[in-house]
Amino acid sequence: MKRKGLLFFIVMLLSLSMIGTASAAPKLRIMVNNSSVDVGVQIVSGKTLVPLKAFERFKNTSIQWDANTKQATIARDSMKIKLTVGSRTAWKNSDAVQLDVSAKIVDGRVAVPLRFIAEALGARVTVDAASNTVWVQERANAKLVQNYNSNDLVVSRIAALQFPVEEREPSKLTGDNEALSMTYYFPEGRSDGYFILYGHFVKYYEIKDNIVKVVWEADLDMSKEATNKDFTAIFGYPVAKEYGKAPVLAPSYASFYTSVWGSQIIYGMVDADGTTKVSGQSLYWGNNEPFVVAIPGETKL
Repeated sequence: MKRKGLLFFIVMLLSLSMIGTASAAPKLRIMVNNSSVDVGVQIVSGKTLVPLKAFERFKNTSIQWDANTKQATIARDSMKIKLTVGSRTAWKNSDAVQLDVSAKIVDGRVAVPLRFIAEALGARVTVDAASNTVWVQERANAKLVQNYNSNDLVVSRIAALQFPVEEREPSKLTGDNEALSMTYYFPEGRSDGYFILYGHFVKYYEIKDNIVKVVWEADLDMSKEATNKDFTAIFGYPVAKEYGKAPVLAPSYASFYTSVWGSQIIYGMVDADGTTKVSGQSLYWGNNEPFVVAIPGETKL
């Protein structure tokens, strides 16, 4: 009897241990365009389904739902996707696709396969196993990519500033920001990366895979003047704190100072040693008005 009791006790301990381990597993987190999908996430046969409305966060995307046929239609640019609840056959334009799991209606919501829809719309899907998070980030649409690849630097840079921004890493800069005036710096002849200086904060954005990501940011010490021939010379003040990996310094930068307060744009070139050459200025009223202009003598590399 004692031996049976001991065995029962060991089994109970193992069971509790297994329960504790299972309960400790983090809940799957879904992030679509930097926003969390908090309700309606389903795991069916190892596949993740999310509410159809989650894809309303994509730009230039329309979603239609036919309650009679139980068919959903998602369209973006030249891509049109059709799914029917309960059917594992979906359509990408005129091509039939067999799904691993069909769309379903759960608690009054239409749930659709996450990866299939996201990738069909041209988005990037990545999984962070450490945080048990699925990240879905839309890429720039075909028109933006076409403009970005233009040999016209003005067209290319305006498109670059309109690319979707991935915000997987939250900003570490703290404090009040003065956004009535901002300065944008593009490496001479390029549009694949840029600094934005606002108040005493500065960030460097880099374009890869048709997505923009912040790779470096800093808090400037505006009580001092810059003395080194590095990033600090461009901005005029030394770095007090920085986060991320700073980009390789370019020989010179095209700069665009915008001020809603002063209703003006001042543009020109800034060398790596901080030498500035103003090319011109014009009126600026904000409201998403394009402020990137051609700088005399600059061509796309």
